[in-house]
Amino acid sequence: MRVKSAIIALLLAVASMAQTLGVDGQQVAPTKYDYTQVAQQITAGCGSKYEQAHAIYRWLCDNISYDTSFSIYTADECWDNRRGVCQAYSELFYRIAEPLGLETRIVRGDAKGPGGIEGHAWVFVIVEEPSTGILIDPTWGAGSVNGSTFTRSENDDSWFHVDPYWMIFTHFPDDATYQFLPTPLDRSQFDALPGDIKPFWGEYGYVAKEVFDRCMAGDTDFPKIYHSGMGKLRLADVPQQRTLRVGERYRFAVQKLQQCDLAIIDNAFHGDWQLNGDTYYMEYMPTAGGKLHLGFKQGNGRSYMTVVEYDVAQPTAADLARLEAANPLLMPEITGLDGYDATALQKFGIDGGQLLAAVRRGEVTSLPTFYDSAGDCAIDAMPLNGVLRIGQSYTFTLRPRNGTAWAIINEGNWNRAWTTDSQTGAMSMTVTPTTAGTLVLAVQMQQGGTYEYCISFAVK
Repeated sequence: MRVKSAIIALLLAVASMAQTLGVDGQQVAPTKYDYTQVAQQITAGCGSKYEQAHAIYRWLCDNISYDTSFSIYTADECWDNRRGVCQAYSELFYRIAEPLGLETRIVRGDAKGPGGIEGHAWVFVIVEEPSTGILIDPTWGAGSVNGSTFTRSENDDSWFHVDPYWMIFTHFPDDATYQFLPTPLDRSQFDALPGDIKPFWGEYGYVAKEVFDRCMAGDTDFPKIYHSGMGKLRLADVPQQRTLRVGERYRFAVQKLQQCDLAIIDNAFHGDWQLNGDTYYMEYMPTAGGKLHLGFKQGNGRSYMTVVEYDVAQPTAADLARLEAANPLLMPEITGLDGYDATALQKFGIDGGQLLAAVRRGEVTSLPTFYDSAGDCAIDAMPLNGVLRIGQSYTFTLRPRNGTAWAIINEGNWNRAWTTDSQTGAMSMTVTPTTAGTLVLAVQMQQGGTYEYCISFAVK
């Protein structure tokens, strides 16, 4: 947002003061250098004041490091050492802009940084006559500090031309004029705003005024959003609250600005996205408490970078009842079983309600092993426990979708005596394991071909 108001007239009136003064009356340190040639080189090819301001911002971000010794405060020292604190960044911006006739004001106040709220300096630059200006923080645009380590950001323009509704979440100027809000906030209101809301949210599709209004109405339960996807993703539609509930369905819709893989990550990776136009979307339902991440991976990268992080609340009885009604196969009693494979259970049409009831009766303590086989069938009946007993009889009823022949094999003992229902096509067989080891449901995909394992049980 460019700032246009009667307030700017007041700021321009200050231009008649000596150029060694910032708008708040604090002096800018004297300089021994003529920055004219430097300014011309940095802004070569710029066709407007706005482009000049951006060129200076980018040069500072790319060439000046934060001074973690906290000893360099002036433009000249910053120029000589290529490092400085926020005051030095701001003063050097001021000195480079000065010979270009680019009106710059150093704004001082407090900011919410990693170490809490502390003194800070940034700039306000008039980029169009008679009264249009923009807010810029070259220090925060350059990078971040962790202890004594400065990490430079990669082409971060989110702190150039900052919408005042973004800026007020983290920057509180001593002079309320520089809030550029219709009704300036007092200090208590500023302190109450969440400090992790930053201008880069705008690059994901968030609207500053909408986020500000929501927070001022008392709703600050936003998810945690990371820089990692800037320039790579746009969040077209994602849950807007930090805390999600087990058993609730949520829509995630993401647009890719660069080629990448997307996933929703909890205790597993969920990558079954649907494509509608240029938007990838997924309906997702949390099944357990913990962290939930929306992430991306590019190229041959091994790990996913988090873009949005949520907290999934530990489920209440109502949450679990909702989950059971939606899909019993996702209930914790089932997902916690050895051998759990949601895709396989759904592929073979295992009845979630029956399985859950068997688990609760103590009849199922583990699940059989499901193989990634080309064979496909719907299971109407079979033992649900992963361990079978010698001498006990078990009935298998299945409806084949493909495959030429099916067999049940117990350590070399083949069973092919299926009974077929002429109306439904369902095949049934009762087998009694006689040998410890394994019992396998297998399929022959081609006449005369080998059999592939589909489901395997341990026999004891």
